[in-house]
Amino acid sequence: GWLQPLVPAPGINPVTEQDVLHAIGDPGYILVDMRTEDWYLDATIPGSVNIPYTEVAMRLDELGCSKAGADWDCGSAAKVVGFCNGPVCPQSPTAMKAMIREGFPAQNIFYYRGGMLVWDALGLTTVEGDF
Repeated sequence: GWLQPLVPAPGINPVTEQDVLHAIGDPGYILVDMRTEDWYLDATIPGSVNIPYTEVAMRLDELGCSKAGADWDCGSAAKVVGFCNGPVCPQSPTAMKAMIREGFPAQNIFYYRGGMLVWDALGLTTVEGDF
């Protein structure tokens, strides 16, 4: 990978570990592990759901959007905190750009660039992915 920008696309909000901790269990946010399933099953941030970066544009209904013909209606989109493996991982930035392309509002996307690399390095709690 390569170092990802703090803001992968205009309008996306970068967040810190403290912001992620506040989002855990907050019904106003959905914490999304955008890594592939094998990474998610190994370890993830508590309270996160797995929507792999390759699938997120097809699963916007899980993030508060509804299908409107061939397009998505994201007028009631959730606030999404997304992450992947860390600062050099392009998976979540790729997913976020796809979300925006499909109509998801950028201002409802919160990017935790530190991802699992920084989360682990700080000794914060992880859990095995659960379905």
